[in-house]
Amino acid sequence: MNALRITGLIFLLGVTGQAQHNQHVTSEGNPTAIVIFMAVDCPVTQKYMHTVKSIAHLYQNKISVTGYFPAGLTRKTERQFRKEYKLPGLIKLVDDKEHTVTNRFGATITPEVFLLDKEGRILYSGAIDNWFFELGRYRPEITENYLRDAINSCLEGKLPAITKTTAIGCFIQQIKTPNQMHQH
Repeated sequence: MNALRITGLIFLLGVTGQAQHNQHVTSEGNPTAIVIFMAVDCPVTQKYMHTVKSIAHLYQNKISVTGYFPAGLTRKTERQFRKEYKLPGLIKLVDDKEHTVTNRFGATITPEVFLLDKEGRILYSGAIDNWFFELGRYRPEITENYLRDAINSCLEGKLPAITKTTAIGCFIQQIKTPNQMHQH
């Protein structure tokens, strides 16, 4: 089963790389999902909650939004997080403490976004916008809306002008497998 997942991931990465050579995307290339990696205690994730809500509402009938939490998410913590940031139910929040989805996408930062088509191909990945230019430092005004621009381009049947950026935020602590643990 793991070999099948790895083969699928390699296929997705290959398809994504090839997509950059196409001028237009097909109807299958329309964005259908936003996957965003988040952390409850990450200040950058917290600062982006208004933007995430705005995007979810703007595209609610076209694109699903799912937040994955690599550091874990209990039901109690989810309720508190939703309440504090007034997150609507249309944004799905998922515990990913086993890093199943985190590893599948190769996510290393929170928040880090991936825009997918219905086949699971990555149409855009990276930062939501250019608000943060380094950890702890952000612009007074956003001048590049990478995710929204990518969504709008795809909805018009075009490949986004920018398909990958570097996400800036909190590092996802990688979990160690028994083979990686230091033995005394």
